[in-house]
Amino acid sequence: MADSFVTNENSMLILGIVGGLILICLSGVSHTFGPLFAALGAVCAILWGANAISRVASYGLGTGVPSIGYMSLGGGIVSALSGLIIAERFLSKSLGAVTAEYIGPVIALIIGLLIGLVIAILAKKLIGMKIPVMLRCTAELGGAAALSIIGFSVAIAGSLNLYDIFNTVVLTGIIGLLFILNTMAVQHPYNACLGPNEDPVRTFKCACHTAFLSMTVVGICAVLSLGYVALPIIVLGFICWIISFRSFIQASYDAASEVKWSGLWPEVEQ
Repeated sequence: MADSFVTNENSMLILGIVGGLILICLSGVSHTFGPLFAALGAVCAILWGANAISRVASYGLGTGVPSIGYMSLGGGIVSALSGLIIAERFLSKSLGAVTAEYIGPVIALIIGLLIGLVIAILAKKLIGMKIPVMLRCTAELGGAAALSIIGFSVAIAGSLNLYDIFNTVVLTGIIGLLFILNTMAVQHPYNACLGPNEDPVRTFKCACHTAFLSMTVVGICAVLSLGYVALPIIVLGFICWIISFRSFIQASYDAASEVKWSGLWPEVEQ
């Protein structure tokens, strides 16, 4: 059951889009648990993005995994901020400020998908990359990047409001940390597990532990702006990180023919 879910790209797409958007929008329901919901929404988006990278990068040697990760998250930041700005500037007066805030992540997702699609078209037409799943996977990466950035930004700001996010995430420079965290969380799993013995389930477990580790760091950053409200993010993120990391290590042991301890490096040069 778990194998079919992880290997089914449509299931992962639903997890990222539906799960990510719903959890991010639930951030406005409760002041106490809203940031936690937003952080979990970002985790859903990261898992979706990690799956997309594994599918598109499996056509090569894996040398382009970090590149496509950084490229996607760069577009994700642009998409996330653009979506929130468009909702605030053009929709808040006609639909109301609160409604516009909930539409912002949807607009950001659409922009992210479009940016990813444009990048894929340029890569196929100009560079000549002959990867069958290039268009879909790169578009998915752009959308996943946008949602993951918004989710963690909302978790830190404690609000979907553009100005709250701008003051607590962008002006403070935390947006740069999110760029690094989310890029590593999305691209590291397949980059670490690629090869002839790559198992999608094991890669997914690695993606879980990188996503929850990022969530834990985001919770620590959120303490500066939210105080004790950030504790659920830290606690749940850390617990889930431990569980998923142990599961990934066990899966690695199970896949290995033999595991031996080789000792530490010598104290003197030999």
